[in-house]
Amino acid sequence: MADIKQDLLALEYSPSFELQGTQEAAVNLELPPVPVGFATVYGTVTDGTVPLADATVKLFDSTGAPFQHTLTDASGQYSLSNIPAGTYTISAVKNGYLLSDPMGVTLSANDTTQMALVCTAESTLTLGAIAGVLTTTVEAVVTPLSGAKLTLKDSSDVVVATTYSAADGEFLFYDVADGLYTLLASAEGYLTSAPMAVTITGGSLANVTMSLAVDVRTYNGTVSGTIRDQNGTIVAGCFVGLYQVTGTGAVTTETLIATTKTNAEGQYLFGGVTGGQYLVKAKLEQ
Repeated sequence: MADIKQDLLALEYSPSFELQGTQEAAVNLELPPVPVGFATVYGTVTDGTVPLADATVKLFDSTGAPFQHTLTDASGQYSLSNIPAGTYTISAVKNGYLLSDPMGVTLSANDTTQMALVCTAESTLTLGAIAGVLTTTVEAVVTPLSGAKLTLKDSSDVVVATTYSAADGEFLFYDVADGLYTLLASAEGYLTSAPMAVTITGGSLANVTMSLAVDVRTYNGTVSGTIRDQNGTIVAGCFVGLYQVTGTGAVTTETLIATTKTNAEGQYLFGGVTGGQYLVKAKLEQ
C-alpha cells in the first residue's frame, strides 16, 4: 500500500494584484507549518455481505465515553474526522441488527484509518414491545403501584406473558409479535383492572397507562394477639376491645369500634381494620 501524502506546510495565498503590459510582479509567500493534525476513521458497515445504509457508527474514547457518531450513506459508508490522537473503540448498530463487536484502534496525528464493521441481523429486534405505568389513587393522590401482576393474553385469550410492576409502577413486555392483545393488572387489596386492548403492528412500540382501584373489602389490615395473666397463663374467653384513636397531641378520643373474645389458646383477631390509629383493651369478669 502506497504511503498517504500529508501536508508539511499549510496552504497560504497572496493578496490579489493587477498586472499590465510589461510590468513585473514579485510575489513572495511564507508558508506556516501545518498544525498538529487530526485523524480520520472511515469504512463500510455491512451485515457480513450487504452494505447497510442508515446505520449509526459511534466512536468511544479510551474510558468508554461517547466521542463522536455519524450515519452510513446509501452505500453503507461512513467517515469520522477531526479525531485527536489517542486510543478508541468503534461500533455500529441499525434497527433490526445487533450492535457490532467493538473494534479498537490507536490513532496518531493525521492518520487516516479504514475500519470495516459488521452488524448481525436479529429477528427478535423486529418484534414489538409494550411499556406501561401502573398507578392507584388513595385519598385523591395518584401514586405508582409496585408488585402488581400484569398478564398479557393473545386474541385467543391465551396467556402469552406475565410480569410484575417495579417500584415506580413501570412494567414491560418485549419480543411481542404482531397481533391484538389484552392486558390485565391485579394486586392484593385492589380490584382487578378491566382488560385493556393493545395492538402491535409492524413491530410497533405501545405505551400504556393503567390504574387499579382499591378494593374496600380487602384493602385493610388485621389486629391480633394473645392475652395472658400476670403469671403468663393464657386467658380464654377474655373480652377484647379495639379502639380507634382520633385527635392530636394531648387531646385525643378513644372510640370502641369492635369487640371479640379470646379462644381456648388466649388468641384474638380483628379483621377489616382500615388505616388509622388504634389501641387494644382487654378484661375478664367472673
